[in-house]
Amino acid sequence: MDDADEDAPSWPPRDPAVLEKLRRGFPLRMDRQGNFFFEDDPVDHPGVVRLFRASLDATEGGEVTLGTRLTPDGPRQWVYLQLDDLPLRALRVDRPRDDETLPQLLLDDGRRLPLEPATLWEEPDAGLRCSVPARESGRALAVRLSNTAAMDLARWMVWDEHDPEARPSLEIDGTRWDIPENSP
Repeated sequence: MDDADEDAPSWPPRDPAVLEKLRRGFPLRMDRQGNFFFEDDPVDHPGVVRLFRASLDATEGGEVTLGTRLTPDGPRQWVYLQLDDLPLRALRVDRPRDDETLPQLLLDDGRRLPLEPATLWEEPDAGLRCSVPARESGRALAVRLSNTAAMDLARWMVWDEHDPEARPSLEIDGTRWDIPENSP
C-alpha cells in the first residue's frame, strides 16, 4: 500500500457528524405526486424510480430515508429524502381475497398490503392517509390515498345519517373505527 492510500478518506466517513451532514445535504427530493428530483432535475428512469420506491425507509425518529445495499450482505447506505408530502401513495384499495380479512392497499411501490384501520386518518384539506411498514426496517411510512383509492375505500365507510357534521367511520366485518383528523 502506498502513502497516498493511507491518506485517502474513508467511506463512510469515520466522523458521525460529517456523515450526518452529507446525508442531510443530499439533494434528492420527492414531490407530492411521488416524482423524484435530484436538485431540480427529474429522476425518471423507470428502473431507478422502482429502486427508489423499493428503498424507502424511516429512521427510529420517523424521518424518511432512501437507501440500498451495494451488495446483498453489505451495509445499507442511505440519505434523508426531502418530501413535499408523504413518501407513498395508495393507487387503489382492493377487496380482500379469500385468505385476507382487511381491504388491501395497492401502493405505488408495487406492494399489496392490508389497510390497518387504526392507522387511517383524514387530514383536513389533504385527504385520507394511513401508514404501512417499510420493507427494510418495518417502521411506519405514511401513505396518501389517491382520489381513486379513497373512492374504493368508500364501500367500507359509514356516516351517521342523523348527524351531518359527524366524521365518517370505517366498518369492516361489523367492527367500526373512527377516522380521526390527526395521525394516530
